[in-house]
Amino acid sequence: MKNNNNSTEVRQLRIPTPFSVGPINIFLLKGETCTLVDVGPKTKEAFELVEKFIKENGLVWHNIDRIFLTHQHVDHVGLTAEVVERTDAKVIAHPDAVPYITLDAEFMQYHDHFFRTLYGENGVPEKLLGYVERFRGMMEVYSEPAPIHKTIKGGEVLEGNEEWVSVFTPGHTQNHLALFRERDGVMLSGDFLIKEISSNAFVEPPARPGLKRAKPLLVYRQAMDEIAKMPIRRMLSAHGESIENPAELIAHRLRRHDERAEKIYGLLEGKGKTVFELSTELFPSIYLKELPLTFSETLGHLDLLEERGQVKSIWIEEENIYRYRQI
Repeated sequence: MKNNNNSTEVRQLRIPTPFSVGPINIFLLKGETCTLVDVGPKTKEAFELVEKFIKENGLVWHNIDRIFLTHQHVDHVGLTAEVVERTDAKVIAHPDAVPYITLDAEFMQYHDHFFRTLYGENGVPEKLLGYVERFRGMMEVYSEPAPIHKTIKGGEVLEGNEEWVSVFTPGHTQNHLALFRERDGVMLSGDFLIKEISSNAFVEPPARPGLKRAKPLLVYRQAMDEIAKMPIRRMLSAHGESIENPAELIAHRLRRHDERAEKIYGLLEGKGKTVFELSTELFPSIYLKELPLTFSETLGHLDLLEERGQVKSIWIEEENIYRYRQI
């Protein structure tokens, strides 16, 4: 869809999801090139809403030139293959998101082994380790393998929508990307920051075997500090309402991290506890239903306390687990 200049209109579509985070906001950059920013989960309802959204904006499927994926979670990428089939759009993502989006079999086996090992060594009972396979099953229900045509790492101008520049925003995932338009200070921020709830910094396997596990909350906090310095006036988040003063919300979230870290430190008096034991105390009503979320939240704050020299992890040989203790 050609215009006389490279300016773009930003159109938003809210799509229901079957996940606890609620609806997702996807965006259409309508200009010389038409780009979808995320596509929603692979559900009949989501597909019908996207199709209607395209028509309401005076377009047909083949007017969609590109799909920009902020990260690999299925509520964002699930419909990618179906949209590509109808549009021939080129898909853009971070290179470390590729094996998730393509559902690379070798990588997914490595992914599952990583989590079975990590969970087991941190106190998750054997009977709950099947959650790893159930999580994989969920990925395959709400997503399907999709091609990636171009990989970017942040700092690149979005071809065809040149007023938008990609920004590397790790934390929620280690491959998270956003888009920023300097002329009006608007950022399409994906799940980097959500107004109504704290965006979880998920534990992930290293991008390649042999590398050290990233400490997602530490990565997230560093990225927050960097994003807070940018001239962003408004964030359009993938969930919830827009954020008018992101630097202020970032400062609030960083304080909440500190508060939770201190709470966890207080729970470690005595012989110490495993990540799983702590998560059951912190999230008694949801730890079974939301294991990846509660485990990541707990381990992330332990990483923060360890970085500050307040706690240490100790391998307990007779139990084959790590316990965290105050220093």
